[in-house]
Amino acid sequence: MSKSSRLSDEVPVDWGKLLESQLERWRSGGSHGRGIAEYISNSDDSYRRLKRFSGQPIQVEIYSKRGRHIDKLIIRDFAEGMSYEDLENKFFRYFESASGRAQGELVTGRFGTGGKAYAIMNFEQCWIISVRDGLESKAWFKWDRNRKRIVRNYSSGGYRSQPVEKPNQTIIELEHSLKVNPDLMELVASLGRLPRIRHVVKNQQVTVSLFKMHERSDVVLKYVGPTEPLRVWTFPVPKELCDGEQEPPSLTLRYFQRPLGEENFIDLNDGISSVADETVGRFDNRPFSRYFNGSLTLQRLKYSSAVKENRLGLEQEDDLTKMIESFIKDCVCPAVSEVEDEQLGKERQRRLSASNEKMKELSKFLQKCDASFKLELDKIEKKPVVDSTPYETIPTDNETQSLATPILEDELSRSGDDEVNGRAPEIENLRTVLHFIGKDDKDFSNALTRAWQIWSNMVRVSDKPDKIERRKNRDRLRVLMSDDPNVSEEDRRVFGEFDDPVNDLDMIGKKIIWINANHPLILARRTESENDPVFLEMVANYVLMVLAQHQAQRHHAAEPEEEKSDPLLLFREKFFKLQRELHEDNEVSYFNTSDNS
Repeated sequence: MSKSSRLSDEVPVDWGKLLESQLERWRSGGSHGRGIAEYISNSDDSYRRLKRFSGQPIQVEIYSKRGRHIDKLIIRDFAEGMSYEDLENKFFRYFESASGRAQGELVTGRFGTGGKAYAIMNFEQCWIISVRDGLESKAWFKWDRNRKRIVRNYSSGGYRSQPVEKPNQTIIELEHSLKVNPDLMELVASLGRLPRIRHVVKNQQVTVSLFKMHERSDVVLKYVGPTEPLRVWTFPVPKELCDGEQEPPSLTLRYFQRPLGEENFIDLNDGISSVADETVGRFDNRPFSRYFNGSLTLQRLKYSSAVKENRLGLEQEDDLTKMIESFIKDCVCPAVSEVEDEQLGKERQRRLSASNEKMKELSKFLQKCDASFKLELDKIEKKPVVDSTPYETIPTDNETQSLATPILEDELSRSGDDEVNGRAPEIENLRTVLHFIGKDDKDFSNALTRAWQIWSNMVRVSDKPDKIERRKNRDRLRVLMSDDPNVSEEDRRVFGEFDDPVNDLDMIGKKIIWINANHPLILARRTESENDPVFLEMVANYVLMVLAQHQAQRHHAAEPEEEKSDPLLLFREKFFKLQRELHEDNEVSYFNTSDNS
């Protein structure tokens, strides 16, 4: 090839702007989505110059016989088309865009490099075929790696201004890709989510046909953003960001039921197309920011240097960029705070309700255990009295006082006012007998037997249901969270983070075992989930430890001196028995982890 012919195939480029390193940014298997989007956008711009802003066909065809390799890629539109002169003076110009944007056309093209750079850096053969007013031209173009030049020609299969009977159209044919990273079906699916062509797939009819291994799949690209927001905020744009709009623009923020994933961004638009997807988490990284999506249209961005050359975001050091980001942050943070406060309040109420339900189930079980233990304790307490112990083995006065009197006085004190007032003679006789015990050893056995007879008659269960119910309610043992809103001010206790996780101060007097909701262990597990099995097991064990200790003490006090059990072994026996019974009790659903809220 002669020097003159070599020079004739070079594409005229302003070499002061175009460097090989800039083209290298397009050389990668991951650039196919962006490259196809560039050509789709170019087709849309062509329709826009004809004032056809919606419903126009843009066709993409991908052929592959070897998995992730693209054998042929075709992008076709039926807009203006280009003549031979147009190809030379418009298409084959780099960094000298003839898109019409500078003349006020509502197009996105600016520099005339993206699509061609993608093509020559990723395909072995690149063709453009265009028809304008019945004349068709075809040319190839590529990157000459030896000469470090972009070249093109109409030879070797190309031609100029050939008459045809075809409508105006432009076709890009790219053959034999160098590399493709994603699966081709994934590549097709990703096109509809690219911000570069979001405005195109919303308005024009973009179809992608994938021919792979003798199978064809057709996809119509559509962008469907998240719908049905729970709440919407609008924030007026400050004057310094406006550009003479008749109606001042505003930032719209939308809050949804679930995290949005890839849709968690603010669509920044220049009035023509999206120029940046600003992730909400950049402005507020709290968890609820993931539930937000938004949009902001600023005409001031249309010709601004704040927009990157490839329209993939904003230039970070630009003054306009800093103003926009500051405004967005000032809007996002209050909205997220508002949602966070509301949701945390709901979550707290839900946890309270669920915890209270679980505590009621635990209280139901403890009530059964307490009743069963009283029967067991009664047998132990009655053993010294009903036993026909010979006179010579009767305990001394001090021993008698330590065994009988506290037990009977305890039972006497637990009697309600109704029983006492209704049985005054019996109570008085019992007190007389108790006073007598220990003063006359000779009559001790008869006196003690008589005391138990009087007591048995006194505590005989009444036939009246209302008295039975009052006795049952008064003796019921309850487990309550310390932050339970249903607890009266009279009964409420306040605990701090350094207090024990469970408190039994009111177990005897008010029949209440408190769970310290402010204790770090309780707080941490409960925050994660009030139905967390670890949380339930932990609370249950705390409560059973307290109850087992109480039962062990009472059991130990009621045993005869010569039959005293080891207190620690007694505690272990009570604790493991309660623990086993709770897990085996089918009448309570304490460990049922279904959501009761």
